[in-house]
Amino acid sequence: MKLAVLFTLAVAAGGCGKKAEPGTGTGTGTGTATESCEGIRSHVEDLYRAEAEAAAATSGGKVNVAEQVADNTTMVMNDCAAQPGRVAPCAAAVTTVAALEAECLIPLDEEGTEGEQLLPSGP
Repeated sequence: MKLAVLFTLAVAAGGCGKKAEPGTGTGTGTGTATESCEGIRSHVEDLYRAEAEAAAATSGGKVNVAEQVADNTTMVMNDCAAQPGRVAPCAAAVTTVAALEAECLIPLDEEGTEGEQLLPSGP
């Protein structure tokens, strides 16, 4: 028992006093955990564009693709600005509009009061 305690202390002490050595910086991570709102903008636009183009194809071109992409992207960016730590990483990871809206965005309020959070506070 004493030997195990001494061994543990020796191992723990062995790491003390050593300097961290710089790395090469050649990682291959995706960065989704630290995504920013602007960093997800093009991905969000791509998701909404695909959905709008599919709707336009089935409606005989009656869908204004550019307007839908702009409106929906603005909605996501507004939610991201309100809760960047929640919305940005989630939006970066999803692959469909349905998942984006169900999992990442601020839920809509049945009473329509969700817009109040966007109003300036005070008189």
